[in-house]
Amino acid sequence: MCGENDFNKLALLLTAVFLAGCTAAPQDEVSVRSAEVGFAVKAEPARTEQPKELEKAKAVETEKPAAQSKQAANPINELNQPGITPEKLSIPSIEVEADVTHLGVTDTGEMAVPDNGDELSWFSPGYRPGQRGRAVIAGHVDDLDGPAVFWDLTELEPGDEILLSGEDRELRFKVHKMESVPLDLADVDTVFGYHSSPELVLITCSGTYDYDRGTREERLIVYASLVQE
Repeated sequence: MCGENDFNKLALLLTAVFLAGCTAAPQDEVSVRSAEVGFAVKAEPARTEQPKELEKAKAVETEKPAAQSKQAANPINELNQPGITPEKLSIPSIEVEADVTHLGVTDTGEMAVPDNGDELSWFSPGYRPGQRGRAVIAGHVDDLDGPAVFWDLTELEPGDEILLSGEDRELRFKVHKMESVPLDLADVDTVFGYHSSPELVLITCSGTYDYDRGTREERLIVYASLVQE
């Protein structure tokens, strides 16, 4: 779990280069697919998934006098959840199913990413999915063999679901924003930082390949808010 102050210190170690090692497709199809992406809709009020034990406790609480149940009824208290350690991610609308590894930062301060194009990486020093704040998961758009796990991320639309499972729980998020951001303009604090409600952020490479920097010029960023079943 990452507290706000601890995370702010950690964020200083991150550079705007979110993903290293993105490869250039022969016809640079990635830049074509990400050229016109972007949308933003009003996110639904975030509410955390409630474990069965908590649901039972709340049911008992409703039987107590109103004065004793005020704290339990406070919506802020319901948002103070520890979240989960993610193991698998699923995006039904674009047929993505992938394991989630747990990585931090490289020696150069960049966000570490998987060694292959099939896995995803959760930024484990940051926020846990389901916890108030933005949990970040990254994946490659392509690799030396061709399209990778987030190849179709540009096809997401507002309201598409992202399912994240771990620790015998499954959290459901709904997409509400997508943007492709130039590396030099990327705001690390916004992407990785604290948020008043639980959100999930997906990141992959986009834009034209920059051979001098060895990566693509932009990052595709998808924001999704936690919803309750």
